[in-house]
Amino acid sequence: MNKVTQLSNQVKTLNLDIDGMTCAACAARVERVISKNQYVLDASVSFPLKSAIVDITENENFEFDEIIKSVNKIGYKAKESTEDDSNKNIKFKILTPVTSLLMTISLKYFFDAGLDIISYMIGFFVILILGRNFHISAFKKIKHLDFNMDTLISLGSLSSLLISVLPTELVSSVPGENKMFLDTGAFIISFLLIGKAVEDKVIEESVKTSESIKSRMPKTLIISRNGEKIEIPTKEIKEKDRFNVQVGEIIPVDGEIAEGKTTVDESLLTGESLPMSKTVGDKVVGGSINLQGNIEIEVKESYQKSTYNIIEDLIRNAQGTKPSIQKSLDKVTQYFVPAVLLISFSTFVFKYFVQNIIIIEALKNAIAVLVIACPCALGLATPIVLFKTASVSKLDGFLFKNFDILQQFGDINTMVFDKTGTLSSGIFQITKIQMPDETISENKVLQLVASLENYSQHPIAKSIVYQAELKDLDFLPASNIKESPGIGIEGIVEEQFLKIEKNGESNVSSLKVSINKKIYFLYLQEESSVSNNFLDSLKSEKNIIILSGDKEINVKQFAEKQAIEKYYFNKSPQEKLDFIKNIQEKNRVIFVGDGINDSPSIKQADVGVTTSSSSQIAQVSGDILIHKGGLETLSKILHLSKQSKHRIYQNLFLAFIYNTLMIPIAVTGLITPNLAALAMALSSISVVINSSRKL
Repeated sequence: MNKVTQLSNQVKTLNLDIDGMTCAACAARVERVISKNQYVLDASVSFPLKSAIVDITENENFEFDEIIKSVNKIGYKAKESTEDDSNKNIKFKILTPVTSLLMTISLKYFFDAGLDIISYMIGFFVILILGRNFHISAFKKIKHLDFNMDTLISLGSLSSLLISVLPTELVSSVPGENKMFLDTGAFIISFLLIGKAVEDKVIEESVKTSESIKSRMPKTLIISRNGEKIEIPTKEIKEKDRFNVQVGEIIPVDGEIAEGKTTVDESLLTGESLPMSKTVGDKVVGGSINLQGNIEIEVKESYQKSTYNIIEDLIRNAQGTKPSIQKSLDKVTQYFVPAVLLISFSTFVFKYFVQNIIIIEALKNAIAVLVIACPCALGLATPIVLFKTASVSKLDGFLFKNFDILQQFGDINTMVFDKTGTLSSGIFQITKIQMPDETISENKVLQLVASLENYSQHPIAKSIVYQAELKDLDFLPASNIKESPGIGIEGIVEEQFLKIEKNGESNVSSLKVSINKKIYFLYLQEESSVSNNFLDSLKSEKNIIILSGDKEINVKQFAEKQAIEKYYFNKSPQEKLDFIKNIQEKNRVIFVGDGINDSPSIKQADVGVTTSSSSQIAQVSGDILIHKGGLETLSKILHLSKQSKHRIYQNLFLAFIYNTLMIPIAVTGLITPNLAALAMALSSISVVINSSRKL
């Protein structure tokens, strides 16, 4: 199944699975190679996910296999991701590192018993077979004059192995002393395998929740199309297709119940903890669980546009991207490894030729430097935290397009809110309909207005449609529809020309409705979507501003109720955009909005925030999508932004302190290669454990 999905008419994205990466430096090398292709706009390679996301300029002369071949050429195995690949959990294999460690511990006992041949067989097996991935990776890099963390690991363990098999007289005056280097090389591999196993376990736990629902998604569906029953891949389902969902099954796409009634669990997607009753005509969301009765669903959105798929795509993209700090670390790693090789060689030369230390001790010092300097902890400092952050954000009810956006959210101190549909609920009650005469009834006016507003995504339009539904009013077909964002909508319903627009002459929320040139007024009252103390927690962190297209009296009353001093009203979409630009001349800004008219401001802001109830254009424009919990989730976003940033800095501190302190100690000869291997593994484990703590 082809995973190449169209982003626009000119750009496509390619999702790859990449085998053979053993460290962050590997991911950096793969990313550099992919990015060299002239048709690649952007490439992001994730070491924890063992995957890559590549944005490509569509060109008839370009073949996607070129990307795959370029990765395979440098020693990795790349292939297009499939649904089955994405559903695989990362396996935790503890048997190999435990076996390696036990075999390594036994080496000394076999040597002491005079069973040298068994010791060497075990040592060769641990270093060459169990540690083969390190050596293969290092060899592939060296072939291309490139280096990574595996280079240090491989050189350290293989050097130890080589010294152990050399004649004793070449390296030591003590008979058999060089044999002890065999367990040094084996310990290096064993400790690293243990660290790798712990790392894989953390990643496995991070993805478990993200994959729990996805793994239950049906791969195929039996649908009704053109009067026939056919089985198709779920991803190929189209609008107006029908399919059955049994009790306990996952609803794969957004739709409407055509037959039956049931209750569904939407907690994962909407945050609603209680089961929701659904009957014929009610909408159901892809990713929710059918709890009670068998139902038939008519598809309202394609698989690609369904709520759950959008969420999963955002998660995968977020997990596959890197923040600027990680990109900087990848560059540091490229220069760090050659520097360590030089330090190790210089240590040997100085010890042996200047200090006249026996060769075996000089070799011990050099190998200890190689091993202890391995920047594995540095490579793990950010990826695991970032991966975990993406998983936590989904549970907390929001998604973000990349990690830099999330970090910026915590750093920016100016937050601008739209009011209608954002801070306020966007749910309006019609309190009064002012009629010019009694030619038609109020219900008829409501029916005509709702029939036209049914074609709009504006919160007021949705509220009017909802009130018409409550009164069991049928929706009439409309034609010649023209909507002007921020102004109104017009069209023909039952051969009558309707024009609906804001009532600029009133000081309260109301609509001016023209029906065949007769003027009607609909007076509205909006419900608040936030508690009185909702913004209090944000005020201590952010400078809060309300920027609304609503009337002065409505905005003023709302702002005073929330104790917000800065508020602006009667702003058109262009005026909102200009307002954001003016703020950005001095400060960075977060904009929170929901409607089509907010889209330019959402896009312009340094961080744009939308909700799952926002218009599709607004969602596409935004950087952060709140899909459950409402605006209360903003507090969670702020908390996670700060915590993830602090956790990364903690990890970097641990990694840098380790290398800063241990490399000089290893140069002096105070640390044996065995202790160096243990210290290096413990450093990596400490970073992994710190990363796995609750955010």
